[in-house]
Amino acid sequence: MAPGKYNVVAEREGYKRAILENVSVEAENVQAVNLVLETGDVTATVTITGEATAELQTENANVNKGITEQEVKRLPQVGRDPYELARLTPGIFGDSARAGNGNSAGLPNAGSDTGPGGSSKSIFQAENQPQISANGQRISANNYQIDGVSVNSLTHGGAAVVTPNQESVKEIQISSSTYSAEDGRNSGAQIKVVSQNGTNNVHGSAFLKYDSPKLNAFNKYPNDFGRGQTERVERLFRQFGGSVGGPLYLPHFGEGGPVTVGGKNKSFFFLSYEGLRENSTNTSVHYVETPQFRQGIIAARPIGSRVSELLATIAAAISRN
Repeated sequence: MAPGKYNVVAEREGYKRAILENVSVEAENVQAVNLVLETGDVTATVTITGEATAELQTENANVNKGITEQEVKRLPQVGRDPYELARLTPGIFGDSARAGNGNSAGLPNAGSDTGPGGSSKSIFQAENQPQISANGQRISANNYQIDGVSVNSLTHGGAAVVTPNQESVKEIQISSSTYSAEDGRNSGAQIKVVSQNGTNNVHGSAFLKYDSPKLNAFNKYPNDFGRGQTERVERLFRQFGGSVGGPLYLPHFGEGGPVTVGGKNKSFFFLSYEGLRENSTNTSVHYVETPQFRQGIIAARPIGSRVSELLATIAAAISRN
């Protein structure tokens, strides 16, 4: 069943009909629902209202958290990477630190390779390894699944080769310790993503993130070696995308020809797309030797010295090119 809120109805002849409202279904998290049918007229109905969430999990001892679709879309994430939200789970830590080049700053990994890092290239990171640790485990021990299929990297442990965009995520279930039997592959965080699905109604979304040099302010303290000039970040950044989902109608060929079947409560489709375009221009200052400088050095050194011979050779090579 897709994650969400459901109403559970139980009825039997000779008993009152019972309705349990707002039962929460989370990804990969089985929850028992207990209903007691009271004897009485079958036309009578007993409705239990309110959130049907057990305060004490009796089916397992997992330490986990379910991240909803609203949290994925509204909470800030570096590079729009949903895996960054794993830090909201009890027992998982990581400061999401960034190095000077913008790449993810690796956590200590017991002397082993920290892997490719995470979110430095948004969701387009070929091997995405968010720097998170579950209860002191190595970051290479984390496990990633999408709709029950492993997306772990074969090169770096604890890295995912598929990072879903925000529009395609319905829920993320993250366990940090005391795993169930089916989670026995890795000892780190168990990160399970449930993909978005279509409904009976056509729905969609669209977004645009735009950063232009024309909108950037000038840097008041530029690194221009004291010339007093100001400059601004010449970065043209465009991140865009959207999604669309709805009922799916499929043709069925019978004796009388093609007939359209499907639609409501039958088949659905869902598509999402995200693109990134970035162009940056960076300035730097370098010293270049001029012919006048080289001639001055040669004149200051005696003829036949190694310095004069070297500079003369360099000058001849430059003139030939």
